[in-house]
Amino acid sequence: MVNDRGKIKWTSLMLPEHVEMLQQMGREIEKKMPPIIDEQQLEELEQKMRSIQVGKTKVSMMYRKGRDAEHASGVVTGLKQSGQYLLLDTKDSLYPLRIPFDHIIDITLH
Repeated sequence: MVNDRGKIKWTSLMLPEHVEMLQQMGREIEKKMPPIIDEQQLEELEQKMRSIQVGKTKVSMMYRKGRDAEHASGVVTGLKQSGQYLLLDTKDSLYPLRIPFDHIIDITLH
């Protein structure tokens, strides 16, 4: 009968530095997963989006950018229903940020 050691047979071929690097990469991937938005949160976001007045409403928002979550604050300068995005004018950038509606995680009106 063959005694198979499973994963253990391969561990002698990996250096401890490589094992640590793979574990670190796994932790970073888990950390960058965007949060899942349920239906109630989605309704609240839609209600807040309807109450935004273009050019007047200051907002703070968290949105997805790739696998990361980014924070931004500023004045909403445009809502493009046809293109499904909003334009946010921030102090940090020369041009307004173009943020798709489906990338918005949370928004706070000021």
